Amino acid sequence: MQLIKNDVITYTVSRVANGNCYISIQNGEVQVQAPWYITKEKIQTLVENRAKWISEKLREYENESIKKRNYVLGKQVKILGENYKLVLQYENIKLPRLEVEKKMVKITMPIRYKKMDTNDIIGILLEKMYERIASQEIENAMEKTRLMLGIAPDDYEIRRMKNTLAKCGNDKKIIINPDIAVYSRETIDYIILHEFCHLKYKTHARKFYEMIKQYMPNYEEQAKKIENVNY
Repeated sequence: MQLIKNDVITYTVSRVANGNCYISIQNGEVQVQAPWYITKEKIQTLVENRAKWISEKLREYENESIKKRNYVLGKQVKILGENYKLVLQYENIKLPRLEVEKKMVKITMPIRYKKMDTNDIIGILLEKMYERIASQEIENAMEKTRLMLGIAPDDYEIRRMKNTLAKCGNDKKIIINPDIAVYSRETIDYIILHEFCHLKYKTHARKFYEMIKQYMPNYEEQAKKIENVNY
């Protein structure tokens, strides 16, 4: 395989034992496959003759890549019930990074990622952000609720669950989804209180809700915000 650069188009040549000579666009790069007996000059002439087609295909690829990676532009990310603008930028760095500042979640990607679909990377960065925020917020809410009720679970764990924000098992262990960090602190307090009350009442019986109301009279206001999610 040989990388060839000229003033117009950069392309890579792969030599094969036999077959036809053809050009393709792979991940935004121009690839030329040619039999071993085709000279460099003939390959160069072929590329120059197809320059218009190559430019169109590269432009199509770039436009599609921009659509994929810039889905974040203008997107709102919720942190503790507040909207933050998600911003994507590129710099000469080695690894992607995420910063939260001034109502913005700023994601910076290495310049070499510009032609890549970075949606998966963005998703991972956001997940890790929520995990960091949730760790602190859940610890605070757990301690506050423990002091308020005078009871506590045998253990608790922060772990992602599909369409479930939190649950209390028969072993008196509470599991909490880190995506809880998208909700306000008042809603987080309600979710933690809800699970603590399950330590005493396993089902959503009348006494269960009476216990919640005793400690959070306006709990129904918070419950409405998460009515489509299991907990």
